[in-house]
Amino acid sequence: MHYRKIILLTVLLTCIGILDGFSQTPSCSAASKFYIKDTINVTTFGASTVAGVNGFSFQPYLQQNFKYCYFGKYISITNNGISGETTTQGLPRFEAALQGRTGFVFILMGVNDAIQLANEPVPPTQAKINATLKVTQQNMQKMIDIALKHGLTTIIGTLQNLDPSKSPANKTINKYIATINAGYKKLAIQNHIYLADINAGFGSDYKKYYQPDGIHPNATGDKLIAYILFDVINFAIESKLLEIGLDQNFPNPANTKTTIGFSMSQAGSVDIEMYSISGAHTKTITQNAYNSGYHQVVVDLTNVSPGIYIYVMNIAGRQLSKKMIVVK
Repeated sequence: MHYRKIILLTVLLTCIGILDGFSQTPSCSAASKFYIKDTINVTTFGASTVAGVNGFSFQPYLQQNFKYCYFGKYISITNNGISGETTTQGLPRFEAALQGRTGFVFILMGVNDAIQLANEPVPPTQAKINATLKVTQQNMQKMIDIALKHGLTTIIGTLQNLDPSKSPANKTINKYIATINAGYKKLAIQNHIYLADINAGFGSDYKKYYQPDGIHPNATGDKLIAYILFDVINFAIESKLLEIGLDQNFPNPANTKTTIGFSMSQAGSVDIEMYSISGAHTKTITQNAYNSGYHQVVVDLTNVSPGIYIYVMNIAGRQLSKKMIVVK
């Protein structure tokens, strides 16, 4: 499950079409239909990429994504970024940034740790490099602990590389960033939290995603960060924040097969039966136990006669139903 969280974004990059350019609107998941709460609160914390540079920032794009898909929900996204900060400098103010907040926290911090290490007047020994990068991991772990103590769904981001053509030092910085990112991926697994793989999304396409400084995202880069974070939060919602719900089958009308989706607020047994419009039992679609989250079942209609049918889901003492049309 936790490995899936780490590789999730690689799959989602293709699903939302960002490899071929940004669409005007995001692809809305089942999370937006069955989200159990009335508000979505996201606390963003970090250094310059979170703070925004030269008028560019990802939070407005993230806000737009949520408003488009989570219609009628109250969306609150805070910006707690301070440019130039290392994780050591950011840690003391982290808890204050979470006061009174609920929902999600996104932590994107550590590039300045790598920059500071690479810019030391005397080249550091390997022992010092290891010790310094260990402190970065420890600081992130402390922030994770604080976030979990506050009951927040926690997401940490991998760090984007710097354009090596802009400065010889950036090659060294990127080596440090690779070490930091490897550590962050381990922390995500160890702490059972979510990972937004910004580094994988950006890759080495510096002209497309970066401002001329080769460090900070431009508008396209910020849209990408917003999409990646949006997908991770959707995944978190689908994993544990959905109400019980039953989707309309697709396609409808259906011919030889159709797909039915449903959501679970907690693990349990699900019984979905199909009936003719007159009430005669036609077939059992599923009688199985499922974990919480969103699920889909494919229904074989090969031997079902054309007509109008009702499919009924029984779960935890509740009954939900939808109408299905079968054509031949």
